[in-house]
Amino acid sequence: MTFLGLEGSSGMGVIQAGNLVRLFNMRPIGEIVFYGFPDNLIVDSMGVGKIPTVDVYHARTGDFNISVFTTMVRQQYIDSLGNRERNMFFSSLLYAMRLVGSSFLLTIDCVNAPSKNRKAYLIVNSSKLAERFKDREEYILVKGRRLRSSLTLAVAMARFQKIPALQIVLPIRELTESRVQHGFQSLVSIINDALAFIAESGNR
Repeated sequence: MTFLGLEGSSGMGVIQAGNLVRLFNMRPIGEIVFYGFPDNLIVDSMGVGKIPTVDVYHARTGDFNISVFTTMVRQQYIDSLGNRERNMFFSSLLYAMRLVGSSFLLTIDCVNAPSKNRKAYLIVNSSKLAERFKDREEYILVKGRRLRSSLTLAVAMARFQKIPALQIVLPIRELTESRVQHGFQSLVSIINDALAFIAESGNR
């Protein structure tokens, strides 16, 4: 299973990616360079400069491989890429997922909109996932909508690689410590459900 965290408008994706790396004691296994990334040099808190990349972390828990793909490139920049470049970017990520043995994609995003009882929204790319989550009390399955965002595109493209994918969309107006913690609890809950789904499907 792979979690993809982008530096979106709220930063939630990168924050939760870091939380997962610590939770599963993941180790870095590589970087993905994409020619469409901005030509910037990012200097970290230790004074080390590097070009923008997608950083890949990996761990094994029980019978499952879990990976995190994360980048500090802002989601708005990826949204602004042309169709060809954006499709190539996500195709390369899905190909890398296959190389590390992932058979499920999970992403997280935020929306500045109210939700009934602060429930998270879910976007899925298969009828099996829709059936599994349609009656869950803690989530609202998105239906009958036309969506446009980079993370949603990644979920949609995963279907062509026969990779089940799911996106959590948290209704967050401002990023606070309590909302980050609530988001992490939702993420861990979804991961447990995803691992159960993978086990039932026989895809590990």
